[in-house]
Amino acid sequence: MFVVFVRTLLVYFILMFSMRIGGKRQIGQMQITELVSVLVLSEVAALPIGDTDIPITFSLIPVLTILCIEMITAFAVSKNKKLRKVFDGKPQLIICKGKLSEKALGSLPLGIEEFISEARIKGISDISDIEYAIIEENGELSVFSKSDVGRNGLAHVVISDGKINRFGLEMAGITEDEVTRKLSERNITFGQILLYTVDDSGGENLILKEDGQKKSGF
Repeated sequence: MFVVFVRTLLVYFILMFSMRIGGKRQIGQMQITELVSVLVLSEVAALPIGDTDIPITFSLIPVLTILCIEMITAFAVSKNKKLRKVFDGKPQLIICKGKLSEKALGSLPLGIEEFISEARIKGISDISDIEYAIIEENGELSVFSKSDVGRNGLAHVVISDGKINRFGLEMAGITEDEVTRKLSERNITFGQILLYTVDDSGGENLILKEDGQKKSGF
């Protein structure tokens, strides 16, 4: 019994240390890769606890391997948008500027009643008060009422870390050619940009990588 107790403690601290090193890319929600890692780790870690004939190292090696895979995957996904779509999916716009998209809602495993229920949980009492409703990459529903977005509307990410955001372009109602032209007029390249947003009123905010200085408008 004491041997099982000690082995359980060892496996527990190994897992805790591994997850601490791996960290989390998202607070409150796990990405698919993280969920898979947790499920596999739970199975691998349980083996040496239930069977004392199995050495602890038989658990340690798979744990470290899975940790390395998760860290490499997380880094690759953060740097490559194509991989991000494969592993994390992409946002889905359910309501845009107060208009409900039946097509978008129908493409998701989410009925209208469930959507209204989720909106109520977010503090929205009437669906007509919603200006934007978005299913995020992690499956979480983001809801913004007309009062939330205010006069300028929602700020849409058009460029992040030097890369164009197609979803943000669509939300902002502008084209890549327009963005390229505006940047060219200021002698700014995509690679120089850390973050560029455009809100519903056309207001633009630009943060460059070099000095992190925030610039408004063009």
